[in-house]
Amino acid sequence: MELLSPDFGTFFWTVITFFALMFVLKKYGWKPLLKNLEERQNKISRDLEQAARDREEAKKYLDNQQALLEAARKESLQIINDSKINAEQSRKEAVDEARKEAERVLERAKLEISLSKDAAILEIRQYAVDLALTAAQKVTGEALSREQHIHMIQKYINELSQAK
Repeated sequence: MELLSPDFGTFFWTVITFFALMFVLKKYGWKPLLKNLEERQNKISRDLEQAARDREEAKKYLDNQQALLEAARKESLQIINDSKINAEQSRKEAVDEARKEAERVLERAKLEISLSKDAAILEIRQYAVDLALTAAQKVTGEALSREQHIHMIQKYINELSQAK
């Protein structure tokens, strides 16, 4: 039980040792310890400030990248719209060109038909004149002179033209 009972001598030396240790720590250990703690606190503060600056810089960079991305998106939409407009214009030009070509072909066909019709009418007239001359020769029983042929042809052509 001696260990549990306080002894004045042990108590006295314990207090003396405690205060001596406090004096030595205060004189030689406390300042370096406080200096190290203050340096650590300053380093942590600087690191926090640097992290805040880095965060702001990253936010600016992110905002810049988003602005660039938005500009690229707008530019791509403009390119797509321009392409659509150009495609529509090209389609209209192709349709107009095809329509003009069809009209030219139609006009050419009409001209060819008209020329063929005129040639056919002329051929029919010539055949009709030949037929009439042959019939006149058979009816009259004599051949006509060149002037008489021309006169009869002119008269017959005029009658056919008026009959239209």
